[in-house]
Amino acid sequence: MYIEIRNATKNDIRIIADILNDATQKLLAKGVMQWEYPWDEETVASFINDFYIAFCDDNAVGCFGLKTYSDLVFTEDNSGLYFYHLAVHPDYIGKGLGKEICRWVKEYSENNSINIYLDCWAGNDKLRSFYTDAGCKYLGDFPEEDYFISAFKV
Repeated sequence: MYIEIRNATKNDIRIIADILNDATQKLLAKGVMQWEYPWDEETVASFINDFYIAFCDDNAVGCFGLKTYSDLVFTEDNSGLYFYHLAVHPDYIGKGLGKEICRWVKEYSENNSINIYLDCWAGNDKLRSFYTDAGCKYLGDFPEEDYFISAFKV
């Protein structure tokens, strides 16, 4: 499935909030407490400059962020980017869009000669497998407050 990815703008805030809310509701229904619900426009506006939106046939089908960081517990590389809040609209799950987004992020990393890292809750075996299957390198599990995260390098 072909997707087009572009930088998000302030005009996309509502669309991104809807994608995140729909994805979060699906996760909560499965008992996965990945994110808090609901996402409001003010919260989305706070990170819109770091966000991207994915389209398929002119439909917004996913979103994610790439931001600079200074305090990731799993790497001393403070010159890379953090890949976060990857969400695919529930109507498009299972069609390979998440892997296409990861492929795009990998190409972005290679084209810009920059390391990109991501993490997830260590207890989410399905998501850990997804990232590994999408070509991300598993770095290990690391303590984060009162739980563990699994870290990856794109």
